[in-house]
Amino acid sequence: MAEQYIDIDSLNIIREKLWAVSNEKKITLEDIQDRTGFSYSQVYRIVRGDNNMSVSGFIAVCKALEVQPSKILDFEIEIPKYQPTRKNFK
Repeated sequence: MAEQYIDIDSLNIIREKLWAVSNEKKITLEDIQDRTGFSYSQVYRIVRGDNNMSVSGFIAVCKALEVQPSKILDFEIEIPKYQPTRKNFK
């Protein structure tokens, strides 16, 4: 079985942006906990942790921070050069 794919660099960028919005709006992790219904440890893992996060958890935190997900996800990633798709292997 393949190892789970986790893009640490992108997760760090997302977390930095979530944390910046939290600080800018003075919304604490406890406030996010109250607004999402997540436990404090779940909120911490999403906003400050170093492991993977779910899309649903990310969306819930964006709602709690009153920020559109597109604002948080507005960053560039490096796109690798792939071989042609299977359809083009003729």
